[in-house]
Amino acid sequence: MSFNGACRWRGAVAAMLLGVLLLTACGGGASPPAQETADIRQLLATGQAALDAGNLAAAEKHYRDAVAANPQSAEAQFGLGNALVRQNKLAEAETAYKAALNLDPGLSAAHANLGVVYYQQYDLAAAARSFEAALRLKPDDPPTIYLMAAVRIQENNLVEAEKLLNQARDLDPRLAEVYYGLGVVYKLRGQKAEAIAAFEKFLDLGPGQDAAAADYARAELRELRGE
Repeated sequence: MSFNGACRWRGAVAAMLLGVLLLTACGGGASPPAQETADIRQLLATGQAALDAGNLAAAEKHYRDAVAANPQSAEAQFGLGNALVRQNKLAEAETAYKAALNLDPGLSAAHANLGVVYYQQYDLAAAARSFEAALRLKPDDPPTIYLMAAVRIQENNLVEAEKLLNQARDLDPRLAEVYYGLGVVYKLRGQKAEAIAAFEKFLDLGPGQDAAAADYARAELRELRGE
């Protein structure tokens, strides 16, 4: 594969990051603390519902209202970061995640999602540090292990990337993103049969896939099969 082709493929991994972010956010976010008022708990719940429905502007508003009502709520800052990053408001999302971590340094999902922000800003070293911080808190979290693998692919460290992807797959064989990552690794190595199998598995796992990554996978399968 040419240098330009390899760069294109390493860049394609970024298409999956926001999909993984949703898994990280849903799996890692803390429940609203008991000391929150009923009004703030309602804002947090409404914000999450809007986020899940893809109504990002509404989610941002609800979370901003929650932050205004209680600036010391790590959950509100974390939710605001999630709403912002999905709108590609990366600088604001970074601020929100850092605020959440200042309030609750043990919030592993905030470390992971801050790493996604850095990755999207092409700061791989900062992304890796954030993912490492998340993994120190939750060492066996498959989505975060996947995210670290994405960094290693960008660094062209395919041996370490494959090791991480296999680790994530063993922990959660239903995590579709892992097979996307493996398809990228095998494609870059010229392992045609393995790449085909990985991309097919990614597409077979069904709902929840990032649409752009699914399009990449289908296009690569056509090329790999010579269609």
